[in-house]
Amino acid sequence: RPLWTYFDLARAHQWLMLGEPGKTWDDLRWFWANPAAPGLYTWWESNGEENTFGRWETVRGWVQPPHVTPHYWTAAEMILLQLDMLVCLDESEPQPALIVGAGVPSEWLDRSLSVEGVSTRLGRVDWTWNKKRLTVRLHGPKVKIDVKTGPAFPAGTEVRVKN
Repeated sequence: RPLWTYFDLARAHQWLMLGEPGKTWDDLRWFWANPAAPGLYTWWESNGEENTFGRWETVRGWVQPPHVTPHYWTAAEMILLQLDMLVCLDESEPQPALIVGAGVPSEWLDRSLSVEGVSTRLGRVDWTWNKKRLTVRLHGPKVKIDVKTGPAFPAGTEVRVKN
């Protein structure tokens, strides 16, 4: 049980960016199975309440807080990771690339999928998968961008991009 949950989620995010979504999923499943408060999907920091200024104890809802929860840095890491699993902008090369489905497991590709409204620096992105073709819709300024599929998509997947 890590004390600094945001570091573990940041590491899971790095696995995703390195093209290792299986390792990302291992960490996600652990976090989803181990929330600070069952059913609330919140996580913690440390092993005791910190920086309370004598006011947070009653707001956070714990009589004797075992840790800081909810922890918003961890929450931010979790949501940003899950969004990047669907659509992420890779700016590590001179020509940016939009990576679609970087964290999508291969078993999901046995069905049609639809993702709408994921925000990127270049605008919102929608995409659909119909078990053989990926259609990507970009909402925003018209820019030249490469669109790549995540590692679970079959080699040679047809990709259609609409601006």
